[in-house]
Amino acid sequence: MTVLLKNGYAGYLAGTTVMLPTNVETALIAQGLASSASAANITTGAVTANVISGRAAIAAGASSVVITNNMVDANSKVFAVVAQAAADGTLLRVERILCAAGSFTIYGTAAATATTFVDWSIISAPGDMVLN
Repeated sequence: MTVLLKNGYAGYLAGTTVMLPTNVETALIAQGLASSASAANITTGAVTANVISGRAAIAAGASSVVITNNMVDANSKVFAVVAQAAADGTLLRVERILCAAGSFTIYGTAAATATTFVDWSIISAPGDMVLN
């Protein structure tokens, strides 16, 4: 499911179309804070998303997207994959992810010829202990 936010939520601005866990989307709709929307309408470009996972949309003509997230620093680990079967012929996969204080940038293999969806997840946030 996907929702259009009527109010800001977890750093996302009101008016943003986002994909969240189903139970969160259901609760937001039940409270009148969001309405059901089409996944094809996910807001493209840079967003603020203070959640541990989400879906970003790289706009046609772009090869990257910046996610501002207060749970990330330069040492964080983020995983991301192209999340559609037939995105376009150029942006075929995620090439790299660069984390910084408060944000991360997802880079694709080339400039997209159409909006391309990327699912991402923070797998190690600041302060997390990594055991060898």
